Amino acid sequence: MKIFQPNWVHHDEKSIFAIDIHPSGERFATGGQGCDSGRVVIWNMAPVLSEEAEANKSIPRILCQMDNHLACVNCVRWSGNGVMLASGGDDKLVMIWKKTVGGSGGIGAFGGSGKSVEHWRCISTLRGHAGDVLDLSWSPQDRWIASCSVDNTIIIWDAQHFPKIVHVLKGHTGLVKGVTWDPVGKFIASQSDDRSLRVWKTTDWSCFKTITEPFEECGGTTHILRLSWSPDGQYLVSAHAMNGGGPTAQIIERDGWKCDKDFVGHRKAVTCVRFHNSILKRLAPKTNKLQQYCCLAVGARDRSLSIWLTALQRPLVVIHDLFQDSILDLSWSCDGYTLLACSGDGKIACLQFTAQELGTPLSEEDKNILYQRMYGKNANFDLTVQAEKEMIVENSDFLNVSKSNPVPPTLIPQQQQQQQQGIQKDSTNQIYTANKTHSVTVQSSSSLGQAPTPILKQIETKTADGKRRITPMFIPLNDDNGPVVNSANVSTPIEFGSKSTEGMSSVEMTKIASEVHETPASLDNAMNVTENTSKLDNRLKKLATVPPQKAEPMPSTEQVAGSSSLNPPTPNQRLVERTRQPTYPTGKATVIQGNFFKAFGEVRVQVQNNSVKTSYGNLCRVLGMSVNAQRIEKKIWETVVGSPVVCFAVGAKYAIVCSQDHTIRVLDIKTGTPIFPVVSLTSPAVQCAFSSNSQLVAVVTESGILRIWNVSEKSVVLSTNCSEIMSGSYVTILHVSDQGMPFIVLSNGSSYCYCRKLDSWMLLNSSDPIIRHGLIGNKANAPVRNIKVYPLSTIQSYGNFSGPKTNSFAELHSAAWQTPASIAFIENQIKICEMISSPTELKYWYSMLGFQLALNGSEEKIRQVLDELLGASHNIDNRMGEDDNPSVLGISKHVLMEDVLNHLKSQTKWQRIYTEYLDQLKFLKERDGRDKPLME
Repeated sequence: MKIFQPNWVHHDEKSIFAIDIHPSGERFATGGQGCDSGRVVIWNMAPVLSEEAEANKSIPRILCQMDNHLACVNCVRWSGNGVMLASGGDDKLVMIWKKTVGGSGGIGAFGGSGKSVEHWRCISTLRGHAGDVLDLSWSPQDRWIASCSVDNTIIIWDAQHFPKIVHVLKGHTGLVKGVTWDPVGKFIASQSDDRSLRVWKTTDWSCFKTITEPFEECGGTTHILRLSWSPDGQYLVSAHAMNGGGPTAQIIERDGWKCDKDFVGHRKAVTCVRFHNSILKRLAPKTNKLQQYCCLAVGARDRSLSIWLTALQRPLVVIHDLFQDSILDLSWSCDGYTLLACSGDGKIACLQFTAQELGTPLSEEDKNILYQRMYGKNANFDLTVQAEKEMIVENSDFLNVSKSNPVPPTLIPQQQQQQQQGIQKDSTNQIYTANKTHSVTVQSSSSLGQAPTPILKQIETKTADGKRRITPMFIPLNDDNGPVVNSANVSTPIEFGSKSTEGMSSVEMTKIASEVHETPASLDNAMNVTENTSKLDNRLKKLATVPPQKAEPMPSTEQVAGSSSLNPPTPNQRLVERTRQPTYPTGKATVIQGNFFKAFGEVRVQVQNNSVKTSYGNLCRVLGMSVNAQRIEKKIWETVVGSPVVCFAVGAKYAIVCSQDHTIRVLDIKTGTPIFPVVSLTSPAVQCAFSSNSQLVAVVTESGILRIWNVSEKSVVLSTNCSEIMSGSYVTILHVSDQGMPFIVLSNGSSYCYCRKLDSWMLLNSSDPIIRHGLIGNKANAPVRNIKVYPLSTIQSYGNFSGPKTNSFAELHSAAWQTPASIAFIENQIKICEMISSPTELKYWYSMLGFQLALNGSEEKIRQVLDELLGASHNIDNRMGEDDNPSVLGISKHVLMEDVLNHLKSQTKWQRIYTEYLDQLKFLKERDGRDKPLME
């Protein structure tokens, strides 16, 4: 951690009451007192973060200064998309600023003599408060902005139609000094001098909950009370509260609005709290399990700042006497590693962290998965949709379901998840690793050093009413640090003080780590963990510092055994020794080093390259071993190969061995005898794999030639070439289905499946925006790893494409393309499932289509889908009924139609369409003599 106080950021020695970092991280804004008016200044972030930029005279420090407020500015806040800046002050006004190409709106630096680098114009002045405006907060997706005032009210403004007022929240009997939004858009919270915190519903703007107990002893001793909501929506942390006569920051749990935990340790009233913008993740150092947690900064009138992680039982760091006056505002950068704080003494401080200290932010995809699990909605929720207005329910089926949140379908049914986990553990060779050619042999897993016994119990006391008082204390930043892993697994809701959240099983974590084929050869260098220290920036103290590093997810927690470039292990480091087959950084065949084996059931095949020396050259030994229940090995056969082996695979009946001289051998796994003669291709193979029934075997060569053979029939099933889709990349994963369809994943993350009917490669995953949006928006589970039952989802889960590059809350709130893009993606998924014969996934994607149509579809599209499933002879438009097949992949279209109709029940507006098509479905089933339950 580094701390720096840029003395050139000031308001002519006047107080700075607010600070906020732009979503891009390129600038930040401050608000406070000017010489004779309120002042808003937009600063360049580069000179704050870089000494070189600070010393470079050509790089401006101040970008724009606005002195339009008639009195002191108490708050400045950027919109989520960074387009607008809101400021509120003692002149009772809220001003909305927007950047323009040129013109008026800003003056030069402190006095008007200089020229503004950027031009920001006030596009709207919001008048509605009868007193000073103390705090502002933009809603998720920038649909609304809330302002609170000493007039005891909170005003909700329509951010798309300024200066329209949506609602005025009344109920507080004292000055309202802080306001914050629930990240999933259901609530807004406010804190007041009337010793209460109120939670308001955004559906009808009514007061949902009033919390008074933690604030009964409080006095009006702070200028502001900036509360904050955690990014997972589970915790609301207030500013000034009291516990046992001491100031605290109260933790309010969303579940039951319990108030039994608080942050204790600050000597004077807490003025502001600010959660990190992202949910963070890392591996717990002792359990090696994936942690997900939130980070919170707390500032107080005692001039101290504390940083807390919800995964720890004590603060990460406490900094005393950071300023000469109270800390008044805090702001995290969107990349998550910079924290700015401002004070009443007119100065600011910059704290820079590293990924090793704080962790890695959760991706938009993973955050959406978490929102789906916890709230039944993702980041693309529509805040403009109010509760349906007293709609008359005409169908009794809608009486119960219309009031509940629609729940998206899940690929793996809940009752099968435990069975699925058992299958993954018991049959990893058949299902979990069926498409891998890189195998690893775990030899040992031990700690290389005995860590000092950590302080497991936090410093706390209990009051008479049983409340806990947690005292902040400084701890070394490397005490609980560990490398993070890039995984889409989402844990259960985050608990304060929990050591680790429930995540992947150890078997799943090991398998995912071993599946990363793009791991660079310099993994040992990338995995070096240096000791984290807390120190001042060298511009304040002459210490050698390292610039903060960007958060880069590490592929795995394993390090290559015997690496000479490893640092001496620190007490908290662990080294997992593995015998690892070399990766293919260029897609070229690489000779297997050392002894290497792969197993199927009780038989394993071992390869020993260059183990036999002859006058003709070196030979490779290939051995078949049987392992009994007592784990006693017995050699059952042995053969030799005249060229080093570069890859091999093992199935239930056969083994395939591919050599450097382009030759391929298929052997009987029990006897080692060849099944058919040695074959040779134009280049050596880099990937090989058996189908799950072991009847088919596939190989891909360096040049992209793909062959699939039926081993028992000694015939070719498919002969094609991957070079037309490789375009500079190479195959990292190969799988062949029991039907003879090859699936490949390329090093660039794209994945394909070859369709013999179309004589073409079908695109499964790529950087295409529709596919990226579809996979992120519709994936409600952790990555599926069952190639036999869920081939499409398994292959698509190996894509390494990131989520939106901009703040999705802001960018997507009014994006008209989202609904057609989602439906287009789902319909393409359905067609792929038909081609690859995946009935389970076909049913899932039809259910997902119904879910999306119920939420965002049009009547025309809903009727089109239902008509197609109803059958050709009953379509309103006969042109759509050319295919009168009553089933798809053995699933009745009427069963799929029932699933779609079931999702329509979640929205009362579709009740007439639901009733119309349900009646037609009943008529058809009665006519056909079927007696099956229709809807559950």
